[in-house]
Amino acid sequence: MRSLIHSLHPVRSWALLAVILFATGCITIEEHYTFKKNGSGTMEYVMDMSAMQGMMDALDSGGGKAKKEKADGPITGTEERIKQLKELEGVKRVKLKEEEDGYVQRISFAFKDLDALNKALNVLMADSSGVQQTFFRWEGNTLVRTNNQYAEKMGSDMTGGTDSTDLTSMLESMKYRYSFKFPDAIRDITLADGVTREDPKPKQVNLSTDWSVIMKDPKALDLRITLDK
Repeated sequence: MRSLIHSLHPVRSWALLAVILFATGCITIEEHYTFKKNGSGTMEYVMDMSAMQGMMDALDSGGGKAKKEKADGPITGTEERIKQLKELEGVKRVKLKEEEDGYVQRISFAFKDLDALNKALNVLMADSSGVQQTFFRWEGNTLVRTNNQYAEKMGSDMTGGTDSTDLTSMLESMKYRYSFKFPDAIRDITLADGVTREDPKPKQVNLSTDWSVIMKDPKALDLRITLDK
């Protein structure tokens, strides 16, 4: 989150940003996966900061730069990530779609196999360790997800490492969502406490949690999905 905050207008103080964050719960991250029988698939990564758009526009009003900043959007570094994704072996059809004047960004791509997917996720969700994370692996019929420190570090930057009732309320309003679609029915799922599950179809599952859960349990986003095949 620090990189996002630093991408905002330089004259905005941390105090003003804190007001915006407390008032809006400004971010939702989404990951949407579709897997095929041959191991390939597609992924869409969504960063949604639209909840803070109105307040940011209000701060910009009268500053003479509102139009330019609206065109650029509040999230920087996206072009570099798109470039890196396009250079990865096994990753193709990389696309960026921006909505809400750039406050919502959707990055999508197709991957050849889990190796290509893991490389792409290390571009999209790199943490400060510099270590290449194996986000996904198959153990027989079970898809195993193991996360790095990306989400935890984002929450820590938001809160400044402090804890209070107000901060907990803010973290609860910040959402993290997954969805998975498979060619086979889902038999079983192992999730952390605080992660909710919806099953719209036998071959699909939607998962959701928030940053209050992630900050209490850094492994909250890890999971195991066993297919019936």
